[in-house]
Amino acid sequence: MKHPERTHGIKAIESLPDLAEVLSNHKWPLCAGFEFDNFLYLNDAESEDDPEYAAFFIDDVDGLMVLGRETGRISPLGMEEDPVRQFVVDMRERRWSCENSFRIKAEPDWHHSCELCSFEGD
Repeated sequence: MKHPERTHGIKAIESLPDLAEVLSNHKWPLCAGFEFDNFLYLNDAESEDDPEYAAFFIDDVDGLMVLGRETGRISPLGMEEDPVRQFVVDMRERRWSCENSFRIKAEPDWHHSCELCSFEGD
């Protein structure tokens, strides 16, 4: 991860099509993250205009601290949803492009607030 020091506000996503839609069709603050099927998809970009997500497999949770492994990266904004869905399937089936251990801080999106929550230029 480029930004393991970020505290991410995590929103649970209910389905694979919903996850593909939120990743490929929207811009989110740099602290945004999504949880689906024991993975976090964490915005690890430098700018909201060019989002890049780190897929993060959850090994353990201790309060707000999450121990896990970065398993892949995707820059899905503007992509068709099918390749985004395939990326998520690849992560679930352990077809990982990397396996780097990290400890990050994550909060529920309804509880999260930080300096990154507002878009650049707001």
